[in-house]
Amino acid sequence: MARSRRVSSVLVGVVLLVVGAASACSSDPPSRPGFAGDGRPNAPIVVGSSEGGVEGGVDAGDSGTADSSDGGVCTDITLTGTLVDRVGVIGDPPVAAGGIVVDGTYDLTVYSVYVGVGGVAGPTGLTARSTIRIAAGRIEQILETGGSSPLTTLRSKSAYTATAATFATTELCPNLGGGTQRQFTANDPQLVFTDLVSKEAFTFVRR
Repeated sequence: MARSRRVSSVLVGVVLLVVGAASACSSDPPSRPGFAGDGRPNAPIVVGSSEGGVEGGVDAGDSGTADSSDGGVCTDITLTGTLVDRVGVIGDPPVAAGGIVVDGTYDLTVYSVYVGVGGVAGPTGLTARSTIRIAAGRIEQILETGGSSPLTTLRSKSAYTATAATFATTELCPNLGGGTQRQFTANDPQLVFTDLVSKEAFTFVRR
């Protein structure tokens, strides 16, 4: 009987400990839900991010090195887009519809990141300016990012293919052979690229 009372006392102590811990957890203040993914801002690079995994899209005439005529800067386009904030949007990215990609020069007008139903809407601390030029199966970009990260300017040139709702690129400059895949919706003059991994969307408008 004495041994039984000792075992019962131990069990009661364990139960009280578990209940106390549960009570302490339930009294903690609710945490603010974060963004989808790892919460780190991704620069809105449509082309030339060297992610790999994309084949094709390079003409037979392309050489095994980056275009030598670029002088090392990849493109001579001028950055004319206005500064935009990367803004969190509740929900998931809309389904891309594809369409006809019209040649021309486009400026970034909206930079969004979809944060799911439990995310936080509003500015995320990253800003961007970007201009792209699409012509003859090529896409060139100048991109400037800032805000919560140091100001950075990147230039790139890639070949691309647009099939169904997938916009696939193969990098020509500053590196050769890397590539990206984005979903896209083209409704001239608007062109929207969506990254299904980072859940970011980049809206460009043709001049």
